[in-house]
Amino acid sequence: MTNLEQAMLQFGGMRQVSTILRTATGSALDWPTVNDTSNTGALLSENTQDSEQDVTFGNLTLDAYKYTSKIVRVSVELMQDSAFNMGAVIGSLIGERLGRIQNTHATTGTGSSQPNGIITAATLGKTAASATAVTMDELLDLQASVDPAYRQGAGFMFNDAVRNYIRKLKSTDSVYHWQPGAVAGDPDRLLNDPLTINQDMASIATTAKTVLYGQLSKYLMREVLGVTLVRMNERYADYHQVAFVAIMRFD
Repeated sequence: MTNLEQAMLQFGGMRQVSTILRTATGSALDWPTVNDTSNTGALLSENTQDSEQDVTFGNLTLDAYKYTSKIVRVSVELMQDSAFNMGAVIGSLIGERLGRIQNTHATTGTGSSQPNGIITAATLGKTAASATAVTMDELLDLQASVDPAYRQGAGFMFNDAVRNYIRKLKSTDSVYHWQPGAVAGDPDRLLNDPLTINQDMASIATTAKTVLYGQLSKYLMREVLGVTLVRMNERYADYHQVAFVAIMRFD
């Protein structure tokens, strides 16, 4: 057959909501920060010496961890005899490999010798009373746990199993809280905020961080140049094989 049946498994979510920075080199990228929210002005009497209050700056360092798709070897015969463009298919598949590991580490990365995932970095907003259930009141509490300064443009994130659970929640008069997108292509909404499906997030379980809420665009993903795709024609020539590998660097 001239068609290729390709199995699918949903991944992604982080690239759609994050702020992506592309740099020409992989040198450590310093991102200055400042938090002056605990300081306020003060009353000052006439002819009274003013007081001082310094501003404290911080620094976030983004590295460039190296990821590989792993090498894929293909026989010359298969390259020649395939009814479809084998090189293009392999290139697409190993690109997806990188996309999957990027999304996983951007979601749950430990921050130690790998990126600091958004779940790892997030602070606790609300703990559900039950280890096996989430209520609408708890989702409201989670939403309220985020300061109003960050609620403009905020959204929810969870996996598809949690989505299916939440979309069944109803009010006392049997009205669903879930709001489907008004126009085809628009994201569904929960409590008037958009939501993103991320299959790398945990399902409802004891100690699991199941639902994320906040201004997700504040999460930074740093990428060095783009994905490097290498076709190795000579390395495995004695096997009459061609090899492909894709490399990327990000944090």
